[in-house]
Amino acid sequence: MSASPPQRTDIISASEYSRRATVGLDPGFTPSPDSHGAGGGDVSDGPTADDTAPPNVGRRFFVNPRPSDRPANFDPPVVGPKWVKGNPVARILFGPYIAYRKMKELRRRRSGHPFTDNRIQTARYTPVSFFFLQLIIQFSKFANLYFLLISAIQAVPGWSPTGRFTTIFPLGIVVFVSMLKEAYDDFIRHRQDAVENNAPVRRLKQSSPRKPSNASRISDQNIELLESNAQLFKGAEWEEIPCKDLLVGDVLCVRDREFLPADVIVLWTTNTDGIAFIETSNLDGETNLKQRQALKETHEPLNGHMPPTQYRAMIHAESPSGDLYNFHGYLMEKQGRYPLTPSQLLLRGSTLRNTKELVGVVVYSGEETRIRMNSGAPARKAPNLEKLTNKIIATVFVCQVLLAAGMTLSNYRWYQTEDSGSRHWYLSSGNQSYVVVFMNFLILFNAFIPISLYISMEILKLFQVYFMTQDLAMYDEERDIPAKTFTSALNEELGQVQYIFSDKTGTLTENKMEFRLFSTAGRSVRHYLAPEEVYPSSVSAEDVILQLVEARRSGEPLSPQLQQTFDFLEAMALCHSVVPDPLPASNKNSSVRASLMVSPDDAAIVYQSSSADEVALVQAARDMFFTLKSRNPIGVSVNIMNSTSDIDYRLLQTIEFTSDRKRMTTIYRYPNGRIVLLCKGADNIIIERLRNSTPDPSDPEFDVHKRTMDDLADYSLQGLRTLVYAYRILDVPEYEAWAAKFEAAATAVQNREAKIAAVAEEIECNLILLGVTAIEDRLQDGVPETIEKLRRANIRVWMLTGDKTETAINIGHTCNLIKKTSEVIRITEDDAAGSKDPHAVVGLVDAAIEKFMAFQEQQLKPASGAELGTAKDHSVLVIDGRTLTKLQQADGVDPHSKKPRSKTMRRFVALAVAVDNVVCCRFSPAQKALLVSVVKDRVGWPARGGSSDPAELSDIERFLLRRRPPTWRRVLDRLLLRPLPSGVTLAIGDGANDIPMIEAAHVGVGITGREGLAASRASDYAIAKFRFLQPLLFVHGHWSYVRNSLFTVAIFYKNIAFYGCQAVFQMFTGSSGTSLFEQWTLAANNLAFTSLPVIVIGIFEKDLNRSTLMGVPELYRFGQENRGFNFQVFGRWIFQGAVQAAIAVILPAIYFGGFWTRGDDVHTSLFFPTPSQFLDPSRGDWARESFASDATTRAQESSLYAYGTVAYTISVVFCTLKILYVESHSVTLVHHASALLELAVWFAFSFVYPFTWPVFGIDTGYEVVGLPWLLAHSQPAFWALVLLGSFLGMFVIDYSLRYLTGVGRLLRAGRAGGRRPDPPVVLPPAPDSQPRAEAAQEEAAIAAAHAIGDVQWGADIGWWQVWERWHRVRSST
Repeated sequence: MSASPPQRTDIISASEYSRRATVGLDPGFTPSPDSHGAGGGDVSDGPTADDTAPPNVGRRFFVNPRPSDRPANFDPPVVGPKWVKGNPVARILFGPYIAYRKMKELRRRRSGHPFTDNRIQTARYTPVSFFFLQLIIQFSKFANLYFLLISAIQAVPGWSPTGRFTTIFPLGIVVFVSMLKEAYDDFIRHRQDAVENNAPVRRLKQSSPRKPSNASRISDQNIELLESNAQLFKGAEWEEIPCKDLLVGDVLCVRDREFLPADVIVLWTTNTDGIAFIETSNLDGETNLKQRQALKETHEPLNGHMPPTQYRAMIHAESPSGDLYNFHGYLMEKQGRYPLTPSQLLLRGSTLRNTKELVGVVVYSGEETRIRMNSGAPARKAPNLEKLTNKIIATVFVCQVLLAAGMTLSNYRWYQTEDSGSRHWYLSSGNQSYVVVFMNFLILFNAFIPISLYISMEILKLFQVYFMTQDLAMYDEERDIPAKTFTSALNEELGQVQYIFSDKTGTLTENKMEFRLFSTAGRSVRHYLAPEEVYPSSVSAEDVILQLVEARRSGEPLSPQLQQTFDFLEAMALCHSVVPDPLPASNKNSSVRASLMVSPDDAAIVYQSSSADEVALVQAARDMFFTLKSRNPIGVSVNIMNSTSDIDYRLLQTIEFTSDRKRMTTIYRYPNGRIVLLCKGADNIIIERLRNSTPDPSDPEFDVHKRTMDDLADYSLQGLRTLVYAYRILDVPEYEAWAAKFEAAATAVQNREAKIAAVAEEIECNLILLGVTAIEDRLQDGVPETIEKLRRANIRVWMLTGDKTETAINIGHTCNLIKKTSEVIRITEDDAAGSKDPHAVVGLVDAAIEKFMAFQEQQLKPASGAELGTAKDHSVLVIDGRTLTKLQQADGVDPHSKKPRSKTMRRFVALAVAVDNVVCCRFSPAQKALLVSVVKDRVGWPARGGSSDPAELSDIERFLLRRRPPTWRRVLDRLLLRPLPSGVTLAIGDGANDIPMIEAAHVGVGITGREGLAASRASDYAIAKFRFLQPLLFVHGHWSYVRNSLFTVAIFYKNIAFYGCQAVFQMFTGSSGTSLFEQWTLAANNLAFTSLPVIVIGIFEKDLNRSTLMGVPELYRFGQENRGFNFQVFGRWIFQGAVQAAIAVILPAIYFGGFWTRGDDVHTSLFFPTPSQFLDPSRGDWARESFASDATTRAQESSLYAYGTVAYTISVVFCTLKILYVESHSVTLVHHASALLELAVWFAFSFVYPFTWPVFGIDTGYEVVGLPWLLAHSQPAFWALVLLGSFLGMFVIDYSLRYLTGVGRLLRAGRAGGRRPDPPVVLPPAPDSQPRAEAAQEEAAIAAAHAIGDVQWGADIGWWQVWERWHRVRSST
């Protein structure tokens, strides 16, 4: 809101001002010896510096400087990223470059322009830095670095059995594709930057030389268009320059509906009194207009007699920061020093509205503007699945090294026991290097870790977020808002959430404020739009207004009751920051608020404010004939009771509302000369500042005070938002003394908020109660149902709000967060009996823990018949912000600490995590973020860092440990690698005050609401309604978790199944490291022959239908409990891959005589004496000859790879069928097409590749020449082996394992598992308006009600997959 005209705090002569400005000194303070840019000179006379304006803070520059004026930048230069300073290796690598950049920056600062230009850069790279930085980024990934190491080892001659470049080639493709994607994204950013940096702006041309630019003078015609009748532009020259050439101190002109090109201090506007209106939707998403105003000392000279080139001043501003809502600085003229506040600051990205033209001076430019300081990338959130994948990669690598070492020992053993001089005369063990053998095996098994893991995961996640944004179930048709995603890295986290931290206003509620009630002078009054049947104990506002009108007409003094009512309504019309905006006459009939009591002209006024509560209050005052008509920098005009003239109130000071103060104060000079302080705020804040907060029963004010407090409590119980109004009449000397202190605090460059708050405390005391207001914020549709389903999904919902305790509890009941059977445990300041001792709340925690323990003990007892339906079965904890602060202070811990190491806080957090739901009242944004952080660190305890020392455990922790399984069971679970809970937290909110909480949680969800887009832009995912959490979590979250889990285990499985063939084949080679596959065929496996199936399931897999997932929230526990991806599941897949590899190698070996009975009879088969009966006898038994490993046959080379081709084909066919058909539950045309394409590519490659060697050289395709003809002449045997191998793999490995698992579960649980019989689901015929999906969801919900018993089949994925088949519900729909 606009401040009053600042008073002069110091005055110096014009000659002294000129002398100090000439030598570069601030005329308002004495520079310190280390001031940058300060010259010498005698500064003993004139004002000296105080703590409000230290010379070595922020920046100092001049408006229209003389050549001798020297601006100064007191901030230390920051060059290079922060991670370089904290990393000793990076300091060594980048130290010289950083030193060069710092020296260059210091040299620039010592020049005449110590500030950055207005160039912005959202692009991350330059053409020079892109390649080097991308190499660092790409090889910071563990898998890429691993394959780079393998490529280096493989390049050593004689070390690789698979060729020297078969790993670097696919690695290069993967890295190249990733770099190409980054290059394209950065190219788009460069184009956007160029458009913004070269946008034309109008700058005042100065006589002193400036930085060279491509400026072009505007034509005379354009000068006339700027302002046809403005004295301002006489004698001034304006030039049009690119936006990037603006500098701090430049004076520029902005027109209506143009964007502000930099952070600007407004000097003059075409509106009255220097008022400007801006829209900040690009900054915080708020579309309502905000008012800014020029200082009177700058607006009046420019508006009348002084050309802009002749106006001179010095500005001292704070250092650049990302704070959008605060600004500290002052402007120095010859007449004095005046504070600069956020009311004078227009931020880059704002749009000028309802203002023809504005002239301002640039204070921050380029990367130092507020919007750019806010654009830093937040800390990266790594999903749990990624962390587990990294552990698995490390585990696989260790196993790979052990396998290579084992094969090396086997090779050594073979040479020690085999007679190489007779049968294997061509081998020599004398020069055998076992280091080379070990490297051979390390290279041979390198692809156990999939090379395409990262790039494939990125591709499928992009498809997943596309499906989210296109889901009509998350589309708000009313406001045309679809779901939005700002990251794809956390898709699977949406399927593992265990804790949800939710804001209330605008998140659970509509944020549509409707004024309902007010209480003043001992009676409760309802607004004329409030239904009487809902508030029967209140009187009508119409009756009260009629009493006021009749009393004023009589000319007699108002009664005390009516006088207090009048003062209260007057305060509602005055104490706010609302800006009235009268509509044009043509729009009055279309957009005015319906009103039965207000004239059309008054009703046509549209009120603008950043607070929806304030708009509702001012509209309510207007509805009761206290109409705010206009606002200007020095006061407001109010029309009372439809009088013929408006009343002007002079505004002296405004102390803004902040989340710490929780109140707003305005000081007015009334028309009768009285100086009145009006204060409104939270009830606990205002009541403690009343002159008599607890009046004695004998006091005449006792009855009125008691009734008002009773009404306040009643409003809170009804879930209404309450505010308390109070006032105080000030003496003139008292106000003037206080105003001097306030001006000193308001001009402070450092710690301005703290100093203003301290000064405000001196005058915001001894208040007199006026009344209480009550505003309704309606609950969103579907919130109670959503919270109930979240509870069934084992998700614990916490509500964090700034409302008072009673209001929050009532909303908790309304939204089903608190049930009728809930045990409510309170730890609030009200329960501490007003004690201010931090140690007093320890007793509250003790009592709460005892109550919770008693509740838990009661849960273990069977309920009697009389208690059924009324027994407590749900626990809720209620805590307020002040109690949380005292809990931290109780053990001497800093309240702002994010890690509660104190015992009291540990006990509280343990209790909060143990209860079912938590309601947090009176919480500040910092406290919201604090609680999210400590719970995020705590969840999963004691498996995630909980104390193991019994002596360190608190009583609640010991109690919770009693519910854990016994030690032997937990040790067995660890040995069997059973999954642990995910412990994922999600924060959801709609306002800028929710951003710290959203950024602190594992997953942040923003509500695109009426408080703007700030929260949604800072979030990971954005939705329009709270109820959209159901499809976001239950459907897309679950599917993403299943898809990514299945993709990860499948991509490791196919590599083990394929490259495991190399390990099995070593039994035929004496563990020599001989490769079964040709080198380039081997290298192409991951990229060409097995990559498509895993990507298809990662994009299209649906284990259950949407209707089933929405109707049965219990299925969400599948992701919470990490049942889709854990070491146990991974081990099962790896075992199956190893067995499949053995089948692919051993089955052809058995068939073609690869096993022999004894001695040197290499032609005697162990199982089949005549394996060549299926071949053409005239061509010889090539398969049998391929196993004559003494290299004496005529088909040794080609026969080896022919045998490898059979094993290769079995692996490709089986992996394709298993992944796309056995493991997938939603087979579609895409699956069929992928399978056919994958197999077609492999067979086409097999027949084309052998003919490439004459073109590309002997290293490519030469060793498999003639292989297609060998396969063509053995079609029966070849296909018989492929089909038999696939059959054995699927039915022996997969289906038999599933059958045994199912039998084991039935033996443990019984045939029905203690479950009620599933009755036939009979629903009445659905009307045409009900989609099939809704009917299927109802069927699933009915079946879920019966899926209970000793075994919770209702949360079992397999049970519901069978249920869908029985009810013909396709998972793919």
